[in-house]
Amino acid sequence: MAAGAGTCVVLSIAAPAAAETSGQADEKAKAILAQVQKIQRQVAVAEKSYDDALAGVAGSVNAAILDGRARDEIAATAAAQQALVDGRVRALYESGGPLALYASLTESDDPNSFAEQAVVVQHIVAADQSVATGVSRVSAQADAVTAAAEKRARARIATERSVAEVAITVLSLLNQEQKLLASAQAHASAVRAAEAALRAQSTAFSVITSDRIASMRMMPAAPAYMAIYHRAAAAMCPGLSWTVLAAIGQVESGHGQDTSTSYAGAMGPMQFLPATFASYAVDGDHDGFADIMNPTDAIFTAARYLCANGAATSPASLANAIFHYNHADWYVQMVLALSKQYAAA
Repeated sequence: MAAGAGTCVVLSIAAPAAAETSGQADEKAKAILAQVQKIQRQVAVAEKSYDDALAGVAGSVNAAILDGRARDEIAATAAAQQALVDGRVRALYESGGPLALYASLTESDDPNSFAEQAVVVQHIVAADQSVATGVSRVSAQADAVTAAAEKRARARIATERSVAEVAITVLSLLNQEQKLLASAQAHASAVRAAEAALRAQSTAFSVITSDRIASMRMMPAAPAYMAIYHRAAAAMCPGLSWTVLAAIGQVESGHGQDTSTSYAGAMGPMQFLPATFASYAVDGDHDGFADIMNPTDAIFTAARYLCANGAATSPASLANAIFHYNHADWYVQMVLALSKQYAAA
């Protein structure tokens, strides 16, 4: 979501505490470490939720891609079988059709031969009818799979809003651990053990982020949407790749498939906070009104906003501009990873 959604949690070290007796330090450290252990259990649960949320973003697109492949394979099978039936029927009727075959049987003087050939003809006609019926069933199946796949794809579209809240929870809990540990430095051995646990959990958060983002796949938008991404990048921010806008469009709303208002109040296909949109609004479709819910206006505004934060100046500045769009490191990684996939497609 653009600008100031509050997803950035800054980890800081508290100032050293005043001198105290060893007994006081021990008691205080024990109480603090008990709190830390409780928080660590909460972190473990929160990181599992974070992993599941990132997996949902990746899985929604990957499942939609697999459904599309299945639909295409069934449609191809149906087309091949239909062509086979067409060829057989065409050959049969070029030779005079079933009536001609039956007529040829009457020329036989042998009743037994007539009966045997009649059975053969009946089998030929029945086989053609059976294949035609099978093709109809396959075609109907292809249509049903197509409709079901599209319905599932729409239902599965997961956006950054399914990740942000659980990510904030993990980062907030880690921040609490950091502050508590900072106030317990006098109890060195216990503090070192707790710090090791903090590092391990922080590393787990990073590994979850990297692994899940690596499994994500781009979701091609409708041609109209893709055209807007291209136009907006060129018009509003020369030097900014359209692929960045496409990646943000996928992450924020599934290219306009989920434009509901987020928990932080962000709206529309590019998930702007209304105040931010008002500050950078662009009337992209030239209808005289900049609308936060209009795809063209929203994408052009996103390009302007990114450019205002240095997106077109250098790779580091691009990452910083994306961070301004949504204050979360995992969000920056996600957008850059998907942008590379759009560029390679």
